[in-house]
Amino acid sequence: MAGAQLQSCKSSVQAFKAAGSSSSGRATVQVVAQKRVQKKQQVVLTRDVPGLGSEGSLKAVPTGYWRNYLQPQGLAAFADDNILEQIRRQREEEERVKAEEKAKAQAMATALATIGKFIIKKKVGEKEAIFGSVTAAEIVDAIRMQTARELDKRAVTLPEIKALGTYDASVKLHPEVTGFFKIVVQKDTSA
Repeated sequence: MAGAQLQSCKSSVQAFKAAGSSSSGRATVQVVAQKRVQKKQQVVLTRDVPGLGSEGSLKAVPTGYWRNYLQPQGLAAFADDNILEQIRRQREEEERVKAEEKAKAQAMATALATIGKFIIKKKVGEKEAIFGSVTAAEIVDAIRMQTARELDKRAVTLPEIKALGTYDASVKLHPEVTGFFKIVVQKDTSA
């Protein structure tokens, strides 16, 4: 049986040589090179990856990078239709929340503009100079008394106030919304 297989193999080699042989007795083999296709994989990052992106972002990464690093480390998940739909809903929810925050900030800016001025009473020394100065904390307290809304004193911008009078001030309510109002510093007559 082994002899029959050997004979079959020899006849196949002879047939190949006869079909592709040239005058020199060599068989020519033509190799067709194909361009290498860059294979990418759509993934969703489950954690921040330096040099690639932040958590929740959709990225196209080489298949080997996904298979050998991102997946075993638990840094990314395969982006199928369900996950893409979930990401879309999550982004819509984030946009809705941001729009609500901006609307609240605009409402507060309108309220500050409607009220217009907040009165601060300070003790006065000679030449209408007040003792100390008016601080952002005092401004925030005055706003809270009239509007019942708590503001961050670090967001309040006001000039240096060391005398009686009216001053312009502002408060950053949102990255895109700033409220403007006046501060009236009056003499405290209670003693």
